[in-house]
Amino acid sequence: MLGDLKENDLGYMIGTFYSEVLGYEIEVMYDKDISQKYVEKNIEYFNHLDQEFLEEICAALKRFFDNFYEMNSDLSDHIAEELLENYVQNPISILNYIDIGIYSFEQCSIENEAIPVIDITGDCEWDGDAQITIKAKDNRLVYVGPFSDINLWNEAAIASEMYNYAVSESDD
Repeated sequence: MLGDLKENDLGYMIGTFYSEVLGYEIEVMYDKDISQKYVEKNIEYFNHLDQEFLEEICAALKRFFDNFYEMNSDLSDHIAEELLENYVQNPISILNYIDIGIYSFEQCSIENEAIPVIDITGDCEWDGDAQITIKAKDNRLVYVGPFSDINLWNEAAIASEMYNYAVSESDD
């Protein structure tokens, strides 16, 4: 499942896998103390996301786009009409406007190794130079928004993130 697995100069394990959800290769990065079995279990989870949960992720991406477009329409005007039209026809199409590069894993307790996690980062077409991060655990979206390197297991810190589109405003 993991290809080209090796230790980098900083002591992290780096490899790649093919994302069934996104349709391209993604890099994986994790501390060498994390088991490869744990990483592969989560890749398997990500590659077989429940359709409803995938649509929830896409709805959060759409909230991120809507807010960004409202504040910076001149920077994302070139894709707005197409993105919105495609989203209405198929909400999953918004994934075509992001390019995930890294799936990261953080140390967790032995008990938490049974909890499936997503911690992916990459580029998004509407936000130019900035990056996007999507974090979820146990089929619950905890963060969608601009790049964040806050540990997925630190929910208090994630909750303090100013631009988190994981929860819709109607859920507040």
